[in-house]
Amino acid sequence: MERIDGLSERLKTLRQEKELSLDLIVYDMDKKYNIELSKSLLSRWENGKTSPNLYYAKYLCMYYGVSLDYLLGLTDCKTPADLLARKGKK
Repeated sequence: MERIDGLSERLKTLRQEKELSLDLIVYDMDKKYNIELSKSLLSRWENGKTSPNLYYAKYLCMYYGVSLDYLLGLTDCKTPADLLARKGKK
């Protein structure tokens, strides 16, 4: 799968901001969403060696509470509410 620029940095930053380990994410994704991941796959996504497909990206967005636009680097607003708040300030 082709690498998506910026996505790997966002994934790593989101994980670090929440002080999560790869092990915990693997566990949580299985328990919350019945999604089987491996530490090595998450690591490859975070290191930009590959990118998650849309199926996994959807669950990553749900897990981290961010929009797909944010995860893909299309906006710096993590959620639609952040985007609306920013537009309201202009």
